[in-house]
Amino acid sequence: MWLELTYGNYGLSLENISFSDDGILNGGVVLEGSTYTMGALVAQTSGVTINTRLLHPSFVNETYESDYNIMPGAWTLGDVLHQQGYNQEFMCGSDGKFAGRASYFKGHGNYNVIDYYNAIEQGRIPEGYYVWWGFEDEKLFSLAKEDILRMASENVPFNFSMLTVDTHFTDGYYCELCENEYASQYSNVISCSDRQVADFIIWVQQQDFYENTTIVLAGDHLTMDSEYMSNMGVDNYLRKTYFTIINPPSKLAEKEQPRQYTTCDFYPTTLAALGVNIEGNRLGLGVNLFSDVPTLLEEFDQKYLNGELLKSSNLYTKKLLYNNNP
Repeated sequence: MWLELTYGNYGLSLENISFSDDGILNGGVVLEGSTYTMGALVAQTSGVTINTRLLHPSFVNETYESDYNIMPGAWTLGDVLHQQGYNQEFMCGSDGKFAGRASYFKGHGNYNVIDYYNAIEQGRIPEGYYVWWGFEDEKLFSLAKEDILRMASENVPFNFSMLTVDTHFTDGYYCELCENEYASQYSNVISCSDRQVADFIIWVQQQDFYENTTIVLAGDHLTMDSEYMSNMGVDNYLRKTYFTIINPPSKLAEKEQPRQYTTCDFYPTTLAALGVNIEGNRLGLGVNLFSDVPTLLEEFDQKYLNGELLKSSNLYTKKLLYNNNP
């Protein structure tokens, strides 16, 4: 599940796996090519960033559906789990075709994609209902519970992923569950999202299937509301993207150590949390954070990495973007 939380839920993070140091909330650094939703989804599920300098702007800014695999040369989380017989679903409350998100998940793991228009067609959202970018997270969590129960009853392993959106800028979406705790609407929306996420996690933990279920919470990117962050007095603070793993195998929980990492490291770390043995503990540009292998951020500084990721590459273009023969 990808959650657009600027701060995330401190309790969940500190009580579970976040690779933090002595109670200090940690998270993933966002590199070039993963600073927006589609780029973030690709980086976190494939360990590869999207080099927007090599692509037409429509790739990330327009609504479309492709018969071809998005990033066809990447071997993703969905591909690995599909090969192992997982039933997979991706849910969002907006148009799944924006930036080719639906095509990416369908092409990498044969996900069942549930978006705003699909929910309307199935009568799960009233005809003509439209707020924010489709429907708000309160409805998203409700539909998610329905689909998770259905998938859990089918007696095959499943991967359910969803993308929340209420905390997206500007000011976020103030739903009927929000409270006036703070002077800023955005702060109230963030607080409301935290409560909804926590309630959802508690619900999952109460289900019979939870014992064999691993939950991954991740922000997709940093908030784009620079004015809000400036007002919070964190202009010079290195902001990171929320990342927490709940209920991994106990032997992995014992290996948690403070790490410096990027969102590309989410991919192999998520697979490791599902019990996958990764030869070399590297996938794409990511490293399994439960291992002792240094991450790229532990070896190089962020400025250097961003510069390298924006360079042209024939290998990247031919084998990842288009998967052509050399």
